[in-house]
Amino acid sequence: MAKIVINPVTRIEGHAKITLDIDDSGKVNEGHLQVLEIRGFEKLLEGMELFKMPLITARICGVCPAAHHMAAVTAIENGLGIKITDTATKLRELMYMGHILHSHALSCFVLMGPDLLLGLDAPHEERNIFELLKLQPEAAKKMLRLRSIGQRVVEIVGGRGVHPVTSIPGGIASAPSAEEMMNMAKWGAEAVELLDGLRGVIVDALSRIEDLRESLDLPFSSMSLTNNGSVSFFQAPCAVMNTTGTIESLFEPMDYANQLVEHSMPGSYMKSVRLKDGDRSFVVGPLARLNVNHSFSTPRADSLLAEYRGFKHPRSSALDFIEARFIEMMHTAERIGEIASQEIDDNLMVEAKPGPGKFIGMVEAPRGILIHEYVTDDAGILTSANLIVATQNNYDAIDYGIAGIASKYAGTGQDELLMSSVEFAVRCFDPCLACATHTAGRMPMKVQIRRNGIIERTISRGRQ
Repeated sequence: MAKIVINPVTRIEGHAKITLDIDDSGKVNEGHLQVLEIRGFEKLLEGMELFKMPLITARICGVCPAAHHMAAVTAIENGLGIKITDTATKLRELMYMGHILHSHALSCFVLMGPDLLLGLDAPHEERNIFELLKLQPEAAKKMLRLRSIGQRVVEIVGGRGVHPVTSIPGGIASAPSAEEMMNMAKWGAEAVELLDGLRGVIVDALSRIEDLRESLDLPFSSMSLTNNGSVSFFQAPCAVMNTTGTIESLFEPMDYANQLVEHSMPGSYMKSVRLKDGDRSFVVGPLARLNVNHSFSTPRADSLLAEYRGFKHPRSSALDFIEARFIEMMHTAERIGEIASQEIDDNLMVEAKPGPGKFIGMVEAPRGILIHEYVTDDAGILTSANLIVATQNNYDAIDYGIAGIASKYAGTGQDELLMSSVEFAVRCFDPCLACATHTAGRMPMKVQIRRNGIIERTISRGRQ
């Protein structure tokens, strides 16, 4: 048996390597993503004050801080039985729509754009956002502008562009000015126009890699929040849909521990998550949200969703994550325009005091279901914490996708295309590996092919 190792995997949030086990016939028996960095936040949070969680946990990641910020404050308010004001609810959603737009634009255009628009067979040293700016400047500028709009909305409503601070237990600490709201409304309308202009670019790009669809098929259930069939990013029950399109279970966030189980994975600091019922794998994120739900409640996104579901339902290829992200971006742009066009009052807060108990929050991060659970003592100090991030929920599906696409190229002698396609498969899931640590400078790509523990040859890239 040969073993191929890709280390590090590039253009993802965090650092990891991929191992492929290949038999003598060239068949890929297994693909495995190994996460090389340790999070450790559960242990770090012990002994901290409950009400500091929205600020502290936002520091877990610089890419999805608003998701942790929201999961933390939601957990606290659920545990205390607090219902926030309508104004606070609207402003939190406005911030979160900016967050989703920013994150999806980063994934779809900056991280995956070079693969989609330049091709997996393009030289790796040319497959980056800078080359896109040279070859397709107008499209690339629109892509980067979308990311900027999303980040600016987070900055205005959340108080900071990275690691927001305004969502606090009981509501929101401050509101944007009338002028800022007007500006955000204009940006929402601009984002809709930008997405309208980019849709053809994405559709054409996906059509060119349609031959990868079957290799990236994921025969797993879908799990997401749902508000009676409408997409919801927080404060909603969680649904599990099987591969035939039937909702087989519906549970409240507080009951997650009776529904899900974590598993340690070999050679990795990240755990996988499965359904307790049958120890079954599932997918989360945009693909799952658009499988489970049939409505966004915004016109352009609903139109795109109807077309998306009309092609096939439920969707089952990792390629479908890309189109699903695009549709969600349209929804976020529409909602930014709608919410920011409304007048807001100064009814931002209700009283909230820390106390003992169990606090559980479940939100839809850009990448899927994110869970925060805290247990506190009588003084409101954390005695334990458990965090389940979206990429953990997708872990089994990522490994399955890696093996599937590697099987297409293993044994063909196209080593460079093998490496590029396997990395592309991982990027489809937009994994976020809690990147508290970063590698600077050279990031060489190395693939070791082993047989019986002996290195037969090494394929390498000098710089990525």
